[in-house]
Amino acid sequence: MPSYPLTFPTTVNPAQVKVRHKFANARFDNPITLHNYVVRRSGSRWEIDVELQPMAADLAAAWDTFFNDLQGSYGTFTLDLDPYCPGSTPGSTTFRLAINDTGWSVRDAVEFGFAFSAIENL
Repeated sequence: MPSYPLTFPTTVNPAQVKVRHKFANARFDNPITLHNYVVRRSGSRWEIDVELQPMAADLAAAWDTFFNDLQGSYGTFTLDLDPYCPGSTPGSTTFRLAINDTGWSVRDAVEFGFAFSAIENL
């Protein structure tokens, strides 16, 4: 069994990483006055969408191992957000896959690339 958190693979640099800082705010509209209200809570987390470019089969095999070792959303991995969102958070942040089954396919990764989403492991 792998030791978590895993290290994010560096064999293929992501084509794009979208970074969001999600806050635990509740927003609602008063049905009579139509005024809107926002209640700020203390929780927040980072969310990422990672897009990988098409890659050679041997590099896709390394990613296949990574996704298999994560065992869906069970395992965690670390990623430094600063290159993708400068000033976001110092050091590495620990994430887990947002969806339990990534639907990973080595063949698709070679031909089309691959995308996945992850959320901060709090």
